[in-house]
Amino acid sequence: MPAINNLGFLLLSAALLSACSSQAENEPLTRDVDTSQVTIEGVPGGVSTQVEKVSAVVSAIDYDKRSFTLEDAQGHQRSFTAPPEMINFPQLKVGDKVNATIAVEQVVFLREPGAAGEDGAAGLVAAPPAGSKPGLLVADTVEVTAVVKVIDTKQRTATLEFADGTRKTVQVRPDVQLKDEYLNRQVVIRLSSALAISVEPQ
Repeated sequence: MPAINNLGFLLLSAALLSACSSQAENEPLTRDVDTSQVTIEGVPGGVSTQVEKVSAVVSAIDYDKRSFTLEDAQGHQRSFTAPPEMINFPQLKVGDKVNATIAVEQVVFLREPGAAGEDGAAGLVAAPPAGSKPGLLVADTVEVTAVVKVIDTKQRTATLEFADGTRKTVQVRPDVQLKDEYLNRQVVIRLSSALAISVEPQ
């Protein structure tokens, strides 16, 4: 299984968009990215994490439009619109430092035969008390399942079928033995994402 697949990036994008919508013509801000993966030899699946950190300074604010522009140390600028959940937006000032941390964890495993489970999602949005510096915490967990429909031992791939009928073929790690007993077993993909935004006064 890939470390952070397209579903993970979509979830990450969704988390970012739920916190602030940006204008496409702006530059991407510089970010530090740290990734890791934990697997057990011979066991399908594993745990992958990706953490991104962004720090920038508020260079412009339009309180009427609830928009603000961030500038990083390299001079890249990007404009955002504060969501309604950011109730302390009026406290934001030019020169304030904004720190954002985005974390995505993906857990993939084969469900044991007979084990119960359902696709689902859970979320959290939290903001600091009124009157304090702006901030936001957005967290989401999504769990989807697929069924192993095809195993190709020569190409070392497995084809998964999701609940909506779509199929995706994934590469299987070299240390995992492809067994016939894996056919028609459920693969669980659990994605948790969190976005935390904090502001340091100028």
